Amino acid sequence: MSWWRRRGAGWILLGTVLLIGAVPVARDLLRPDHQEISVEAYDRTDDPQVIVAHLHKDPGYVVSRVATTEDASSVVVHVSVRPSRLFWSGGDEAVEWRIRIPLDRPLADRQVIDGHTDAPIPER
Repeated sequence: MSWWRRRGAGWILLGTVLLIGAVPVARDLLRPDHQEISVEAYDRTDDPQVIVAHLHKDPGYVVSRVATTEDASSVVVHVSVRPSRLFWSGGDEAVEWRIRIPLDRPLADRQVIDGHTDAPIPER
């Protein structure tokens, strides 16, 4: 094989590797990023500084961020999801998610509020 054929094959190989590497990056860039969703209910736990949030979402999503904003009278819960990086997620029916959320202080009699809708979240 002459030197120019080896050089051409090297360029083709390099281009193929770069193209294969660019596909996952392009897929992630073209997908919608994070979306905030509503919490439907919450449960208290044995630990007064932990609550369990209940929500329903398509199994094609994964939880990307859980945050709380606390003050003396309320706890505001923010839950964000993003699409899964898998092509097939396992179904189209919504599934119930239970997410443990640690608090800075015990919940006591503070009200739990959904950060997406600013509505109170009922306790189960």
